[in-house]
Amino acid sequence: MDEQRKNRIAAAITVNVIILVIILVSVLIYQLVEIVGASRKRDALKAEIEKTQQMIDDKEKDLEYLKSEQYLLDLLFQQGYYFPKK
Repeated sequence: MDEQRKNRIAAAITVNVIILVIILVSVLIYQLVEIVGASRKRDALKAEIEKTQQMIDDKEKDLEYLKSEQYLLDLLFQQGYYFPKK
């Protein structure tokens, strides 16, 4: 009976260790998949931030032109204004 009991305990320990290893490997694989997904999302967001920053920079240049006297002169000339000759 002692030998049979030792075999049962050894079998139970072996099964538990195998189940533990399977669970740990599953968690590891899940974490790797999540890390890769998060990394791709981060890269996409960085690219979108750079694109948006470039658009902001372009619009700031346009804004500076719209605030300038040159824009006002161009607008006046488009509307048909001319400087009278003296």
